[in-house]
Amino acid sequence: MSKKIQLMEVLCNLLYRLSKRLSFIFLHCFFAFTKLFTKQVSFEKRTDPFEEYAEDIHSFYKLVEGESRTHNYFGSYSRITPRVRASLINLIVEVHQKLCLSPETLYLTVFIFDRFLSQECVVRVEAKLVGLCAMHIASKYEEVYKPLLEDFSDMWMLRYGTSDVLKMEKRILNRLEWCLSLPTPYMFLVRYIKIEKVDKETECMIFFFSELALMQHFLIELRPSLLAASCVYVARCTLKKNPLWTKTLQHCTRYSEPQLIECAQILRYAHSQAPKSIMNAVYNKYSHEMFRKVALYAPAEVEAWNN
Repeated sequence: MSKKIQLMEVLCNLLYRLSKRLSFIFLHCFFAFTKLFTKQVSFEKRTDPFEEYAEDIHSFYKLVEGESRTHNYFGSYSRITPRVRASLINLIVEVHQKLCLSPETLYLTVFIFDRFLSQECVVRVEAKLVGLCAMHIASKYEEVYKPLLEDFSDMWMLRYGTSDVLKMEKRILNRLEWCLSLPTPYMFLVRYIKIEKVDKETECMIFFFSELALMQHFLIELRPSLLAASCVYVARCTLKKNPLWTKTLQHCTRYSEPQLIECAQILRYAHSQAPKSIMNAVYNKYSHEMFRKVALYAPAEVEAWNN
């Protein structure tokens, strides 16, 4: 009888401790959720701490963007053609998407790649290594958690040793004088999208055209701000927005509609050719539901462009 009583006491004690433990866990989860919810609400209500400097930052980017412009380098090479470049940018987009890297990394990768090739003579077999190293450098610069070098090498299907990659990275950085903080089109796109307060579909369409633009060798020498503004314009034309170019956008971008038409026509043509191109990484990406299937829209038809 005494053993039964002792067993009951042990069980009661265990149940008591278990109930206290469960209560503690419940309360801990409750307070953690409350704290998270409070933070989320306060975050949503909080204004951007850099908003008051946004116009000054944008003006500074406009001032220095000329320093980052790349000249057309294809005349200097007998084997690196616009088609070779397009195939490498197509691969960069594919690898970028598979590794789920940030948008900043994509634009910085192309910026490093083009700027280096415009200043340094490389043989064709090295061009792919330059692309890999450009993405590796950009991910070090932009990502919180950089993918391993082995991941890059596997996706680029290259079998260079670590020493070869680091040697090329140093070569690139020395040629660029370690200057990676110049504005890319993405920096202007973010500003224009925020000012215009576009919906999700329009935002996806803008980024679709901006990534199509990365593959067009005709646009290498274009100012990043003009390229970004043209992407916003052709996206609005494709979605048949009215008006096609607002006073807010003209004031923010400092470009009028006629200044954007030439670049917009190149992007419109790139859109029309994308479905039948073998270099279709951007088209396939933006044909996905995640990006509202904006690539499947019919190319823009604007009467004013034909005049």
